Amino acid sequence: MLKHPEFLAMGHLSFDVNIVDGGSPSDPIPGGASAYASLVAQKHGISSGILTSVGDDYPVVEMLSGIDVRGSKVEHTSSFANYYDGDNRNQVLLASASKIFESEIPVGWTQPDILYVSPLLHELPTDSVNWFEPKLSCLVPSGWLRRWGPDGFITHARDLLLPQFKKWHVIVVSEVEIANLPIDQICSFGEIVCVTRGQFGARIWKAGDWVDIPAVKSVPVDLTGAGDIWASAFAIAISDGRNIEDAGLYASTASAIGIESIGLLGCPSRTEIENRLSDIYLSST
Repeated sequence: MLKHPEFLAMGHLSFDVNIVDGGSPSDPIPGGASAYASLVAQKHGISSGILTSVGDDYPVVEMLSGIDVRGSKVEHTSSFANYYDGDNRNQVLLASASKIFESEIPVGWTQPDILYVSPLLHELPTDSVNWFEPKLSCLVPSGWLRRWGPDGFITHARDLLLPQFKKWHVIVVSEVEIANLPIDQICSFGEIVCVTRGQFGARIWKAGDWVDIPAVKSVPVDLTGAGDIWASAFAIAISDGRNIEDAGLYASTASAIGIESIGLLGCPSRTEIENRLSDIYLSST
């Protein structure tokens, strides 16, 4: 039997240039939702793979060592300028890689334990869940919600249409991304829907009921990737059999750790998350 990754992430790898509170632009920081998610999985001892489209300028070997990265090579890696004002972020698209096709899936990769689909720029079709038979599917649909014009300035859609052949087990969106969308529409596509709210924590929907998850205190250094770390940690926790509340707090803790470092360096391990959780429980007693 061919070895396959237990955790499969799909979507563009990317570079982020951060401008915080009107300061100078940072150097390009390697990122991408699939990179953050697969690193979190790898640090949980889960074999990880990425199906992507990326340029030779992305430091795959240095940043994603031990992760099986496949897909097409292109001239330009997807790149964003992120303008931060506190928790608020405005994005400008600088460059885009190419589409990702079903024909690019390696042999033996169609049945991962966790499928993590995280388009950045409509590079995946909205029915791509039908390509796989995962034990758990997690969708972070940011790229399907993004819209942009010639100036590259990114806005968010007022509608999201997804094929109903299969429901996603987990969908994770940010409050900002779905500000113009009816929440009932999102909930119709998934069994569990998580809405992340930055410093205000998260809300999780399942079977008509909402649960509030508090944010975990941290000293943020780089907010990029916070939602991706949250989503991947939540999917892993649900896959491990945790209930909604425990998985939500686990994810919030992972995200709090993640934003205390620059870029992919903050992706936390299971031990780091459990240790921070222990500190939270001790301080509350």
